[in-house]
Amino acid sequence: MWKEKLGGASSFLTGLFFILIGILLLSEYTSFWLLVWVLLIVAFLWMGFNELILYRRTQRQKTQLLKAALLIGLAGIIAGWPKLFFRFLHIVIGWWALFSGIIQFLCFHVCRRDCTRGTYITFLKGTIDLIFAAMLILRPFNKLWIVSSLAGAYLIFYGAITALEALKDLLSQNLSIRIRKHLRISVPVLLSALIPQRVFLSINALIKTQKLVPDDPTRHSHNTDLEVFIYLKESGPESLGHVDIAFQDQIYSYGCHDPHHRRLFGTLGDGVLIVADRDTFLHHALKSEDKTIISYGLTLSEQQRATLQQRIDQMMARTVAWKPDAQLQYEAQEEVSARDYASRVWQGTRAKMFKFTAGQFKTYFVFSTNCVLLADELLHCPQLDLIPISGIVTPGTYLEFLNTEYLRPGGIVTQRTVYKRTAGKHGAESGGSSFSSGSLSS
Repeated sequence: MWKEKLGGASSFLTGLFFILIGILLLSEYTSFWLLVWVLLIVAFLWMGFNELILYRRTQRQKTQLLKAALLIGLAGIIAGWPKLFFRFLHIVIGWWALFSGIIQFLCFHVCRRDCTRGTYITFLKGTIDLIFAAMLILRPFNKLWIVSSLAGAYLIFYGAITALEALKDLLSQNLSIRIRKHLRISVPVLLSALIPQRVFLSINALIKTQKLVPDDPTRHSHNTDLEVFIYLKESGPESLGHVDIAFQDQIYSYGCHDPHHRRLFGTLGDGVLIVADRDTFLHHALKSEDKTIISYGLTLSEQQRATLQQRIDQMMARTVAWKPDAQLQYEAQEEVSARDYASRVWQGTRAKMFKFTAGQFKTYFVFSTNCVLLADELLHCPQLDLIPISGIVTPGTYLEFLNTEYLRPGGIVTQRTVYKRTAGKHGAESGGSSFSSGSLSS
């Protein structure tokens, strides 16, 4: 009991900290950015001298000297030319807003193509982002108040939600659920993109220190009715993560898997749904794709199971069968030479694949109709009481939400399991048995 109270108190204080930072940004933004400037100089100097110390104590690699010189040089530039630093700060944030605006217009294109709702709201968001970007990029000075106001409002809102969730035990259950439904907020998209990579490194560190001992993924617990899988890799586009769900021993995996209908470096194209046997698909992902997988287990009532099955049936009614190149070559009795992802999955699992005929998910776009949105579309409804992710949905935002729910007393996630290919066998570790429940905290 005392651990639950300590965790709640910690979350409450964290929320208050974010609120205070937000108030400081709104009221004394000049002092705040001056503090950021000083701390950045100190941080670069500390990292630079740390590289020098490592150079003297280790194998004296030239890369360590180069890093030290670069870090100390950056500290000197920031300290010697503060106006240049603040001008650069405006430009960086302006380019981020420009990038966000371009994403919104691509989402607008997807909405128009698939005839889905929210088309003109998306267009309006993109226009606002572009105006904000132009204000910062074209005349990058005396605009700290704009950045500070937006960041301050966001942090106050984020801190208030964190504090309210921490106080849920003091509220009635129904009031707590209503608060979480209407006031859920996710981490910023650029920060959420870093979460899967950070968790991947955390898992590797636990394995090296033998605090996590992997086992066989087929030995999963049947105490949970639904599993949400987060896939991690060390490098490449897949280091940003991927999300699947498993229900009734079937995995549902969505992505831009048709190599013949793919644009913008694989971020936009026809959406493909893979339906495969759970154990076979996991073995393939671990053995052939060399992925690390985190499974979050949820226990559902009979009514919730029936509701989820109904939502899956409704989704499947909007699909038609699709065959990857490897399957077409096999059925034509040709030599199977296709090596794209869908072909590799079919060869390893004999999975069934589908394309959507209309509506949402007909077109895949990495920042909107992606793997996370499909999982959230299936899992979010009043009968299931699963909270949606606000903003741009990414595997990082979903990982942050699920991990928070697992660590939160009374959260919807009741089991966390890690699968990783190690020493010639696959691995699994139930959260809380051989490592601290907070060791994978995002």
